[in-house]
Amino acid sequence: MIAKIYTNSIHMEAMEKLLKRLPPEHRLYVKILNEIGATKGGDFGEEIVYKELEKMQLPFKYYVFHKLLLYAENAFELDFLLITPFGAVILEVKNIIGELEFQENPSQLIQRKETGEIKKYPCPAHQLNEYKYQLSQFFMDHNILVPIFGAVVFASRNSFVKSSTDKAIILNKNEVRPYLRQFQKQKPTITMEEIEKMKDVLLMKNTPFAKFPLTKHYSIQPEELRKGVECSKCGFIGMNKRKRTWHCPACKTNDLFAYKNALTTYFWLYKDSITNKECREFLLLNNRYEAKHILSNSDLIKHGNNKCTIYKMKKPFIH
Repeated sequence: MIAKIYTNSIHMEAMEKLLKRLPPEHRLYVKILNEIGATKGGDFGEEIVYKELEKMQLPFKYYVFHKLLLYAENAFELDFLLITPFGAVILEVKNIIGELEFQENPSQLIQRKETGEIKKYPCPAHQLNEYKYQLSQFFMDHNILVPIFGAVVFASRNSFVKSSTDKAIILNKNEVRPYLRQFQKQKPTITMEEIEKMKDVLLMKNTPFAKFPLTKHYSIQPEELRKGVECSKCGFIGMNKRKRTWHCPACKTNDLFAYKNALTTYFWLYKDSITNKECREFLLLNNRYEAKHILSNSDLIKHGNNKCTIYKMKKPFIH
């Protein structure tokens, strides 16, 4: 049973919005572009594994959690966690193609692509074992004693593990379900009541990590970004406010609600609150009454009155 469903990372969408508003020559443009590529690859790999887990039918009760962020000695994020009568199972997903080689001293993963390009990554086996330790500490902090298992899962069919490791179980995505089925050969050590308790604790203590606002996270000055409302059809930034609508001078599209995505982008990039003046500056509005109408008719929480009024989003940012 899925206890925490698969969710795409909104960080990727937010980073794409940031990149659009950065000039290509900006010192962080390439760095953020590379991060977007890595995030897309990771999300795609996790979606592949999630589909395998969705199809799974095990002869015992279990819960599946996608993207848990928990705290023990420090914050740690689990791609997938399963709670079963036999223990907790962590699945650390990697979507890395090419020839892969695990190395020791130092622990690292070497990727060789068909093009001849070679890249180094932190060792997934080391990451998995660290997560197992952190999860054990988390459970101990909540008076939960359970065995913890885990595996590294390579999601892509184009991954070829040339040299493996004895530090962790290594699987491809087709081996996930057989790996989980083999637990039924063991003697159950966790009662249904304990499983329900663990589920409740995990959902309650999950704390989605937010890098927002992105200007603060990347140490970007707000004035370095392009302002204006983005056209959802062609991507042009700088739509013109007309009576009852927004007009794109590039593709001639009219969009009544174009400002809504712009406000979300503002919260992602700048800060978690907005004033009338900040709204005018970001949406490129000419008068405060237009800004007040937009803010008052958006799904925001109003704090204060008159010149001290600020508006905040109702829902916190999540994965």
